[in-house]
Amino acid sequence: MSFTIGHALAVILLLIVALGISLALLVQQSMNMAMLSQPTAMQTTGGSAGDQTMPSQNTTDEKRTDPQQSEHSDATANPESDTTQSPHMQTDGSDAGASTHGLINLNTATAEELQSIKGIGPVTAQRIIDHRTAIGGYTSVDQLLDVKGIGSKTLEIMRGQVTVG
Repeated sequence: MSFTIGHALAVILLLIVALGISLALLVQQSMNMAMLSQPTAMQTTGGSAGDQTMPSQNTTDEKRTDPQQSEHSDATANPESDTTQSPHMQTDGSDAGASTHGLINLNTATAEELQSIKGIGPVTAQRIIDHRTAIGGYTSVDQLLDVKGIGSKTLEIMRGQVTVG
């Protein structure tokens, strides 16, 4: 059995198809990353407007993955959570965990304040606090990636709402 020109052409054709698929996936991934960065820019610019950011964040929450949705639905299904969240949202400027711009300080926030962040339920809030205790305080918002249950998508959604200052 010998290697003929037909075999060589078949291998070349197979490699070209694999390259085409790889490039298509790369383009798709770059489009997804571009879409992820746009809501962050909107939240950052809309963050100073106050209440105007809430509707855009709610629409973003609906597009999340199932584990994040379940945490969010747990927080909204429990009426006690809603009553707990409302006062903190109204008094964020005077709380120790919030800065003057309405951002929640990860190094001083309580579990209730962390739960006021869209997509953060009681379990994730406690994990954030536990990680803060373990590392001695956050030096960067990016350190939230080390917390179980927070991935890059969740971090990008949270980035406009939290600070470490």
